Amino acid sequence: MPPLRLGVRRFGAHPGVLRCGSVRGLMTVSAKSVNRGWRLLLCAAVPACAIVPARAQVGESLLLPPVVPPGFNRGRNQSVVELPRRAFDPVGIRIGSFNLLPSIQSGGGATSNTYYTAEPTASAFISTTPSATLISRWNRHELLVSGTGTFRQYIGQSRRNEATWQSDVRGRVDLGRFSSVTVEEISTQANESQFSGEVTPTVAAISRYRRDFVSVRGVNQVGRTRTTLAVDYASFRFQPLPLLDGETRDQSNRDRNIARVTGQFEYALSPSLAFFAQGSFANQAFKTELSPGVPNLDSDGLRALGGINFDLPGKVRGSLGVGYTRQTFEAALYKPVGGVSLEGRLELFPSRLTTVTLGARRSIEITSLGISGAYWDNRVSTRVDREVWRGILVNATGEYSRQNYVRTGQNANAYRLGAGARYLSSRKVVLDGSLSYSNRSATSGVLGSGYDEVRGEVGLTFRI
Repeated sequence: MPPLRLGVRRFGAHPGVLRCGSVRGLMTVSAKSVNRGWRLLLCAAVPACAIVPARAQVGESLLLPPVVPPGFNRGRNQSVVELPRRAFDPVGIRIGSFNLLPSIQSGGGATSNTYYTAEPTASAFISTTPSATLISRWNRHELLVSGTGTFRQYIGQSRRNEATWQSDVRGRVDLGRFSSVTVEEISTQANESQFSGEVTPTVAAISRYRRDFVSVRGVNQVGRTRTTLAVDYASFRFQPLPLLDGETRDQSNRDRNIARVTGQFEYALSPSLAFFAQGSFANQAFKTELSPGVPNLDSDGLRALGGINFDLPGKVRGSLGVGYTRQTFEAALYKPVGGVSLEGRLELFPSRLTTVTLGARRSIEITSLGISGAYWDNRVSTRVDREVWRGILVNATGEYSRQNYVRTGQNANAYRLGAGARYLSSRKVVLDGSLSYSNRSATSGVLGSGYDEVRGEVGLTFRI
């Protein structure tokens, strides 16, 4: 058999998908009690009109967007959510060589624990989410501009109201047949997850921050190999923290800039299997001292990973990387931290209408809580998606995270169980619903006392 000849697939494929000429396959090298919550949900029937936004993972911290895509999708498998449903795809608005996809979402729901406290306060909420995406229809190169906002009002609990948004501009230039450069800028106004390891949730009403992120990524393919080099810069600015007693706390000592460079090399052994090696360096620079006379957490981080990504038709696809990570602080007050790092994602396909997704992650994160300076963020997750009828999709999720704070013996555990459903009524109308239970426990007052939450949402979206 002659050697495989790999080239860039130009039309209808995501950049970075390799085409195998002689085998004609696609490959990429590269949620305080449940009873209380049910009663609340039954009493809080709110007029609904939106797609319910996806919930963040428990324990999610201020993780930057990934520099290099996971890389296991070779087009040889399709998950339930990826299956083509042309009868339900929005048409959009044709503007020259671009397509505009607008939508308006609004809905409502209820939570059993508005402020994530040990003595919970229940409330209902309503939300509206407008969004729009403008994407090019070119055979070569790509330009995408998108924006979305979510405005959520908690009835009788105005301190918990949310106004978040995100804008994204991404452009890709194809340099010949085997190389491309992608530039992206993302600006976000977000709420910090109360399940993260960087805020004491039983003290704060809600923590808000602004993130500006810009990246440049270059890809070059030669035969069975692909090399990726990426440089990115992120700026975090935290707003004053509203406390449960009505006061506010300044958070400017958490403002930081993060500069990162990442390189990745991949080798395709076959159309189903590729090996990769990845190395990254990140510098975190804070704007002020942690407190008067106490140095902040300025640091350098190194991580090296090696692993495989694979895609077996009709069976499984995934990516797994294992390696070493180390965080070194400029101030002698904080000792260096190092250890095993892990990134993994696996998708199983027991049938064409069922997908099972497993995920795992272990990484070092920076925190100003206590005197540890850093914690190990460990996560595992699972999700099952099933299409039970044409246009009716259901899912079930389970997530667990454990944060181990370095040299203090403190830890925080969180888990979430959830279920959801989506009804694709037509190209223009989609109905969603979800129900989840989340629980968090910690070993010290610095990390906050334990609490839980039952949350339910329903919504309707209108698309063009």
